[in-house]
Amino acid sequence: MKVSDYIKQTFRDFGVALSDANLLTILLPTKISGEDEVNEDNIQPISVGMTKFIPTLLLRGSSKSVSENGHSKSQSWDIQGIKDYYFLMCKRYGLKDELNTDKPKVIFL
Repeated sequence: MKVSDYIKQTFRDFGVALSDANLLTILLPTKISGEDEVNEDNIQPISVGMTKFIPTLLLRGSSKSVSENGHSKSQSWDIQGIKDYYFLMCKRYGLKDELNTDKPKVIFL
């Protein structure tokens, strides 16, 4: 499976459609091409790139509804699911959780 397809399908599971610009934002820092095949050597940097993109993604509205001339379209996605995925990936890869900075922390003295 191509890297770009993997990323799009993973986000599609949460109801999120990504543009080509979004894919570039995710992939440029990884230096991995969207045309490369996903394998065990590149899955971690791909996942980290996807995880780092999520805070930007959450700046979008969670639902959009447009009505014109009697036709309506709506789009919504699983915001809590994407936040849970983000938390899991941050924990898995040791990334700073940019979304949950106000969680209480326990410090042992």
